[in-house]
Amino acid sequence: MSYEIRLWPDKILKQRMKEVDFFGSEKLNQYIDVMFEKMYQLEGVGLAANQIGIPYRIIVLDTTAREEENAEAEEGVKMALINPEIVHREGEIESTEGCLSFPGVQITIPRAKKVVVKAKTPEGEDLELEAEDFLSVVLQHEIDHINGIPFINYLPPVKKKMVLEKYMKKRKELAKSK
Repeated sequence: MSYEIRLWPDKILKQRMKEVDFFGSEKLNQYIDVMFEKMYQLEGVGLAANQIGIPYRIIVLDTTAREEENAEAEEGVKMALINPEIVHREGEIESTEGCLSFPGVQITIPRAKKVVVKAKTPEGEDLELEAEDFLSVVLQHEIDHINGIPFINYLPPVKKKMVLEKYMKKRKELAKSK
């Protein structure tokens, strides 16, 4: 199977992904390995399984590079979360985000400043994670992906339409030049 990045408007990016029930399996470990490999190849800090065509509720993230770049950044984390759900949101920040499934698009949207996420480890252990600022934003972005919610949905309708028109025009131009 080819695990290429799925670009908007691929239908898998618009669907809620299936719960994982095969904890500790070779299949799950392979998915996670492929996801980290693809995320690093594309220089991302997070990746949801559906972004590379895997139809399960799996996200990976690694914010350690961000920590190295910025002495004031919170401590970086590297992890895979299975079946993650946000159970608490607090505060609000403006977040300027890009997305591997929307190459070239950068938008500023509101996000919760702090979140609490419940998930499972790849081995099936319960996990609760409290995150603020950048890590909170990464978690919200990736969990939205596995819920079928693209980050552009946070834009007002007119702005969303403008961003999508510009993005689709750029995609067509790139396709012609290949």
